[in-house]
Parts: sequence; structure tokens; C-alpha cells
Amino acid sequence: MSREDRELSAAEGLIDRAASQVQATEPDPQVTAQAAERVWKQLAGGHNARRGMTIVRDGSPVPEVEPVVAEAARKPPWADLRIWGIAAMLIAGIAVTQLVVREFWPSGPSATVQTVDGQLFRVASASQQPIVSGDVVAEGDVIRTGRDGGAVVRLEDGSLVEMRERSEIFVDEGRKGTTIHLERGSVMVEAAEQRQRHLYVATDDCLVSVTGTIFSVNHGTKGSRVSVVEGEVRVRHGGDEDILHPGDQVVTHTFLAPTPVAKDIAWSRGVDGYLELLRQYGELRADLDKRVSGELRYSSRLLDLMPEDTVFFAAAPNVARTLSQTHQVLQDHLDQSPELAEWWADNAASQFQDKVDEAMTALGDLSTFLGDELAVGGSLEDQDVGEVLVLAEVMDADGLRAFIEQKAEELAAQLGDGDGLPLVFVDDPTTFAGGNDSEQFLMWFQGDLAIGSMGIEPLRRVAAILQDGQSNPFVGSPFHASIVALYAEGAEFVVAADLHSMVDRAVRASADTETPFEALGVDNVRHLMLEQKRLAGKTSHRAVMTFDEARHGMASWLAAPASMGALDFVSPEAKLLAAAVFQDPAKLLDDAYGLAGGLPAGLREFEETYGLSLRDDFAASLGGEVAFAIDGPLLPTPAWKLVMEVYDPARFQWSLEQGLVEANLQLAKAGKPELAIAENQVGGRTFYTLPSDIVDVHYTFVEGYLVAAPNRALIDQAIRFRQSGYSITESPKFTALLPQDGRDNFSALVYQDLSGAIGSVAEKLGQGTLTEEQRAAVDAMAQQNQPTLGFAYGDPDRITVAATHHGDFMGSLLLRGLGLKDPAGLEAILGGLFEGS
Repeated sequence: MSREDRELSAAEGLIDRAASQVQATEPDPQVTAQAAERVWKQLAGGHNARRGMTIVRDGSPVPEVEPVVAEAARKPPWADLRIWGIAAMLIAGIAVTQLVVREFWPSGPSATVQTVDGQLFRVASASQQPIVSGDVVAEGDVIRTGRDGGAVVRLEDGSLVEMRERSEIFVDEGRKGTTIHLERGSVMVEAAEQRQRHLYVATDDCLVSVTGTIFSVNHGTKGSRVSVVEGEVRVRHGGDEDILHPGDQVVTHTFLAPTPVAKDIAWSRGVDGYLELLRQYGELRADLDKRVSGELRYSSRLLDLMPEDTVFFAAAPNVARTLSQTHQVLQDHLDQSPELAEWWADNAASQFQDKVDEAMTALGDLSTFLGDELAVGGSLEDQDVGEVLVLAEVMDADGLRAFIEQKAEELAAQLGDGDGLPLVFVDDPTTFAGGNDSEQFLMWFQGDLAIGSMGIEPLRRVAAILQDGQSNPFVGSPFHASIVALYAEGAEFVVAADLHSMVDRAVRASADTETPFEALGVDNVRHLMLEQKRLAGKTSHRAVMTFDEARHGMASWLAAPASMGALDFVSPEAKLLAAAVFQDPAKLLDDAYGLAGGLPAGLREFEETYGLSLRDDFAASLGGEVAFAIDGPLLPTPAWKLVMEVYDPARFQWSLEQGLVEANLQLAKAGKPELAIAENQVGGRTFYTLPSDIVDVHYTFVEGYLVAAPNRALIDQAIRFRQSGYSITESPKFTALLPQDGRDNFSALVYQDLSGAIGSVAEKLGQGTLTEEQRAAVDAMAQQNQPTLGFAYGDPDRITVAATHHGDFMGSLLLRGLGLKDPAGLEAILGGLFEGS
């Protein structure tokens, strides 16, 4: 804020106070009458005196002046109006006089410096003066903290304002309250009870209003961020007003990402209490990771018992044990930490807590009977699911059977007679006389195994392996070998499918159709493997599709891993990024024509008319590398970027212009204006603009790449990132998710960091009218959208697709199942505290 602006603000404050004093004053009626009489006498005398002076100069006689009478009957009918007009002039005169006096004599104290760490200055237009603890800060004085340390000032009303380093404020008093003008930096405000007044914090893009609370305001180059620790805060910005409560936060611009409140106030001297709570959270999460996270499994005895015709297999650790352990760890920490217990009492859904405890107790009982792994396998019958076999390792077969019988009886009592799935325990599958009834679930206990199926035949086949020692034809099959290889790398959750058998059945079923299996490249597909596991604090998901021989058709479109120069144009703050390298684009077009049964007639006519070949002129001019990013605000217009590798820019541009000829013919038929590409030379570079009804497309060619965006500014920004070498590949959030798998490059990748954008978009769309429940839902959604990296490798005989993200999948899932009002609250605090450190 300039000096003139501060003086104007001060003047407004003076006028406000003067008006307030006039409104609040109720003089005695007799005094009012006497004052009115004096005013009329003075005005009348002055009026006649001026007349007398004029008459003397004219040489005319001076008439006698009639005495002024203060009786009501003698007042003119407009006398009251004149009184109020004179009063208004007097008020204005007083205000102007005070402004003049203020210029030479400073006003009274507005604040007192309580503590100073480092340096604190009183800043004037041409100088700055160091100030220390105990110094008085007058209204309108600008004070600024130095490059280290900070300061605390006490306002006249008792409010405390803690200033961070390199922060600048001044204070003024108005009729409605005290305003702290935050020019830059951060303040932590502990507002005293204001009664009928308010305490304000003003930046150039928001106004914060409180009556007694604790909150912080951070004002920087990108905008302002307001975080609340205690009480209620109202924030006006951009024509909207937000009402914030403890733990809430608002930002003034969509490109300013929200941060956890704990992180936003970490610089404050009074944050020790909050950090103690955060430390308790951290210990809880670390204990969960240590005591709950299951160990990886490197083999599976259950896999070796699956039937010969198995085409589907899934395995998981003992989830009941993990859930029970999580609940017990949480209870231990709640008993040991009053801070954590208070937080839990404020956030737990108490109305469901009894049911949660009951469920956790039941799961705890179940977990004591189960072993380390549960698995399910299935076969195909024609095109439908065939037999399904369920296997589990058990610790106590007799105890598990009794537990299941008890729960089955309780469930039957709740559902009523005839409801639910009949459960039948089998003592010996070889002598069981119940038949292969698919309406019953059969369970057999053998040693430390529990085996279940909807029919008796799968149980008999397992019995032949376990009791008779027969070999299992499934062991050693290609599908079995692929799953074994997956376990060899360490497994947690596993899903596998024999796509070869499935596709083979589909091919035979569609023998009379023209299904293009070969063109799609799936005629030689082998297996699909899916897995999820937690490694080094990150959750990893992976899918591998294998082929009998080299990939072909659409399956070959993804190129081998290679470096991507298009990423150099994307900023480290990108919210969304998708990039890939493809095989020869001309070959891709050939495959597409093959799937369509050849070149469409209309397209052939277009090429013949304009002498243009989409394959040879357009596709062949491309290099096969492409990237798309949302690299800025999402609203009102998404700040997107498109980067494509172009081998022949001139040929590409000519092909695009030829395509516009046909487009303009169609537009003319529809009575719409034609499109034309505009060119603009700037700094030796040609920029092109293609108009559109939705958004104009701006583009240029840079070092073998086409860079397109909705405006020139984004293109210039992209070029600067490439020239500086500081791009998305240097982002700490991005690099933290890169896999440690020995690979140098990717064939494709998808990256998103929408955590900071979701809240801003929701606020924008909601126009400041979101309810507390809606805000909680938005916060939870934002937390669930923490940065994620997905990537793919295109190897000769397989395609691997994987993704990694921060957080413990099981831990997050389990904590959200324990009755929290805001399931993302704990994760948000922990993420901000530890990932941001």
C-alpha cells in the first residue's frame, strides 16, 4: 500500500470516529437551544455586517439592524435543515483540521512492541528506524521485521499480533474496529474479545473479520492464505465470503495451493502445543506402519492346490488380523495420549463407535483362527464363471469351525428362515453324499487348511492332492509359472488371469464373425497379472500383460521406453500430466485403417480433392512423442498445454492449412464464419492462432516440438521452463514417486497433483455457498487425491503399467473405517507435517 493510500485510509478512520462521536453524543435540550440561538445571532450579524460594508462603499445609508429573536415562532421553516447542514460542515471541518494536524503531529499510540527477535523497523518514505521492545507504534506507522526473527506487538484492545520474518504491517482505528493492514509476509493473530467491535486483517485481495479468535494470515506474491486455529473467522475475497472454523483454510487464488493448517502455522512461537499433538499423530502412524503392515510373501502353497483349469487367481493377506491390529494400536495410543484422546473425542463418530468396537472384536477373534494368506481361484464354463475354490491357511481349525457356526446362526436369526446361503460342513469329500448342489457353500477342514466351494467336485480334487498324493497338472503350467514369478518379487495383494484361455474361447465362439483379434493385437496375448504392495513408504500398483511373441497391431502402438523432451516444457507445479512415446504415427494410421476395413470413402475423396495424404503428409511429419498438461489454474479456462514432437514443421503446417479448406466449406454450408490461421512474428519466432468457438488455440514450433496453449503467455512460460532446465522432472513431488526399478525411461506416464486444486475449484463452483458437510467432503476428496504417478513400459513381449502414491493403502483404509467424521483429517495433518519437511 502506498503512502497516499495509507493516508486515505487514516482519513477515513478519522471521519468514521468523528461521525461516531457525533452520533453517540446526546446534548442537553437547553444547551441545544442556547447554542442554536447563539448561532443564529452570529449568522444574522455577519449577514448584516456584510450588507453594511457594501452600502458604505456605495455611499448609501446603513439601515438599522433588527434584533434577532430566538423564539420558535420567529424561526424560518427551513431552520432545522440549516442546523444539520452547518453541523455536517463543522464535522467535515474538524476532520480536515485533524488531517492537517496529523501531518505534523502523530496520533496517539495504536500498539506497543512486546517482543523482538532479530530486527524490527519503523518504515518511512525515505528512511527506516530500528525499534525495540517497549516502543510505541502510532496509528498508521509501518513496521517491518528483518530477514531473521520476528516480533509480537500488542494492540490497544489487548490483541496480540505475531509477525514472521520479512513481514510488514500498519494499524489504523476505525468506527467499526481496528484494522491490521498486512502488506506482505505472515501474521499470527490472537484477537481479544471485541464485544461490539471487530478486529480486521486486510491484504490487497482479502479482508478477514473476527471478534475473538486465533488465526493466521499469509500474504505473498501469489495471493493470501487464511488458516484458523480457534473460533470463527469471516474472509471476504473476490466478491465471496467464507466462514471458517478451527482447522479450516481458504486461499484467494486457484493457483495458490492450500496447505495443512499445522504446516501453515509451524513458524509461530505458540505452536508447541499443536506440534505435540502432531507428534502424537506421527507416533501413531509410525507404530501402525511397524506393527500392522504385513510382510511380503514370496511363495504360496495355496496356489499349488488350484484346479488344472484355473483361469483366475486372487490372493490377499489376513485382512482380519490387520484390521484388529490397527484397532488395538489406536486404542493403545488413545490411552497413553490425552491430546490424541481429545482429538479422537472431537472427531470420532460416537454414535457408531459401539458398532465399530463390536466389529473389531469379532475380526480380532476371527484373525486368531486364520493364517497368513487367503486365496480364491476360478475356472470358465463356456463364457460364464465355472467352479470357484476358496482356500485359507488356518491356525485353529476346530476353533474357526465353531466361530463360523456361531456367526451363521446369528445371521440366520437376523435374516429369518430361508434367507442367506446354506453352509454345509464336509467331513470327507470322498464320501460326501450331498451331491454337487450349487445352492450350498461347502466347507472342509483338512489339517491347517480351510477349503470351500459351491460344489463337491473341487473339494474332491483337492482331497486327491492332499490325501492321495496325486500330482496337480496346474503346477508347472505357463499360468502357474507366471504367478510364481510374481511371488518371487514379493507379493501382498495378487490378481491373475489367463487371458490366453479366455481369448481362445472368445475366438472359437466368434468363428463366424469378423472380430479383428489380430488387428487389435490380442490374438497372441498370454497372461494378465495385477498386484499391489507397499514399499519404502509408498503403495505400488502394477499390471503386466504378456504375449506369446512380439507385440503387433494396436498392442504394439506403445513404443519402447525412451527419453521425453516434451516434459521440458511442463512446469514443476503442473496439476495433471499425460505423456507417451508411440511407434511410427504413419504405421498407427495404417493399423487404424485396417480396423476400419480400409480408408473411408469420404476421407479418400478429401485426399484426392486437395492433394493431401493424412498418412504421408500429416502423420509422417510427426515424431511419435506427445504430452498434455494442465499447468496452471483450472478455472475459468483450464491452463492446458499440448506438446508434440514434429519432424517436419513446414509439412505439418501445410497439412493443417489444407485441412482448414474442407472445414471452411462445411462452415460455409452451415452459414458460419470461416476459420483462418493468424500469424504473428515475435522475437524471430512465428506464433500461430487458430480461432475456435470454444477457445482459441495458440501454437508455435520450438526445437522440433509443437507447443500449443489457450494463450501466448502459457507458450512463453513453457519455452522459459525448457530454456531454464527447471521443469516437472525436477519437482520434488514428482521425483519422490519415481520407481526404483533400474529403468531409465518410460513409454508413457500419467501424473496428477490435484490435492490443492480440488478445494479451489469447489469453492469457485460453489461461489462461497458450500456447507460444512460439503467442505468436509471436498477436503476428503482432496486428501484422497494426493500426488500419484502412473507409468508404462512397452517391452517386446509385454506391457507393464504401474502406479505409485504416498500413503499406506491398508493404513488409510483401516483408519477411515474406525468412525472418523472427517476421514481425511489425520492423513492430511500427517502428510503435511512429514512429506513437507
